[in-house]
Amino acid sequence: MRKIGDAIDTITAFFGAVIAGVALFLPITFRWTADSSPYRLASLNNSVPRGAAIGVIVAVAVAVLVITFHKPLVAWTAALFGAIAMDINHIAGRHVSSADLLTTQNYLDSILAGVLLGALGAAVRRRSGPAAGFAIGTAGFFVFGDLAELLDIAYDNPYAALETPPRWLVSVAVILLIISTLRNRSQPEQSRPPGIAVELPVTPILASMVLALVILAITEWLARQYQHAPNVSHAVEIGMAVAATVIAATAAAMLLPGRDGTGVYLAVGLVAAAEAVGGDPRPGWSIAALLAVTAVGLLIGVRLPSTFIAILLITALVVFALVQPPHEHRYVTAAGSAALALTAGYCCGTARPRYAPSGVLALSALYLPSIITALPHDTAEWPPNGGADHQALAGRTALAIACGSAIGLIVLRRVRPRSRPKPGQSVDDQSLADI
Repeated sequence: MRKIGDAIDTITAFFGAVIAGVALFLPITFRWTADSSPYRLASLNNSVPRGAAIGVIVAVAVAVLVITFHKPLVAWTAALFGAIAMDINHIAGRHVSSADLLTTQNYLDSILAGVLLGALGAAVRRRSGPAAGFAIGTAGFFVFGDLAELLDIAYDNPYAALETPPRWLVSVAVILLIISTLRNRSQPEQSRPPGIAVELPVTPILASMVLALVILAITEWLARQYQHAPNVSHAVEIGMAVAATVIAATAAAMLLPGRDGTGVYLAVGLVAAAEAVGGDPRPGWSIAALLAVTAVGLLIGVRLPSTFIAILLITALVVFALVQPPHEHRYVTAAGSAALALTAGYCCGTARPRYAPSGVLALSALYLPSIITALPHDTAEWPPNGGADHQALAGRTALAIACGSAIGLIVLRRVRPRSRPKPGQSVDDQSLADI
């Protein structure tokens, strides 16, 4: 019965992570805004990265708060609340007086996605099966991207954004969360570390704020530089943006206990590499394939963890982005997607954060914007994808971020020696004591 229960919780964690990740990509398209005002376009475009940044901060804050209760039921109940509220938010979005209000709906979705991610991350800690399902769901849909092509959403309908995630998928997650919440209602209360019963560790929350807000600010700043002077090189500005990104990752990593900052560095480098590779539409059948490859990468990372190999794989992705032709063959695109999925899974298995909010930050950071999205491109699509000049510039920028992340990892490993829990002390208890 215990194995069956773990299997149910694993499936629940997977679907919960999926709908939260997809919600952070909302809205999925802006083609229906072709005749809109510049203000409306700017508002919608800005709501995506800003919503993701809000979602990351909320996710870490919820994970920290839920863990202080030391009751699994609290975590599962919070995750259920996030999913139900997300479903209500999508239903209410169908009845708004103006499509302009969908921007507000996107922010609400991001907050609720953060609640769901943070609560689930706290619920599955120290449980290998559910934790794997949570990681595969989060990283797998980071690799796949949006669901626009798969769901055949009508681009001329502004309310199509409400189908990401689709209501049926949210409903499935809600049902599974109800089952898991009821199943875990009788779980025993976990022991509280002495002296921390009423303390709320704030450093993980500070880490999420530093990482999310700095990356968001520098991305928007770089975009404005290109808008004001589109025909200028902006090499200095790009260098400053890369430095700010690495510094933000370093500050966040140092705020986390032990070597938990490893996941932050890998996430920042992986996002840059993914943006450089590009996000061409993928057929629906590739979801299963990419999730399977992500799972294989996760398994390899758990069995053979190595931060050196992880950063090497990220660098290889960037090199692939640099050498691939601007209009590559579909087999080349498939190979790039598979390599990205394998790398994402391996990074998840290698990071191994000791403190649950650290893992939530690393996984949710995959949905943060990157300065590469602010670089000029030759197409009118969003996200930007295409053009030899954009590809080369994006590849070089991603390579600089990957190198900065590698240096940061080396420094982290030198200043934070590997430590082990004391006899009778759990992993999370030690991590709390380190904060």
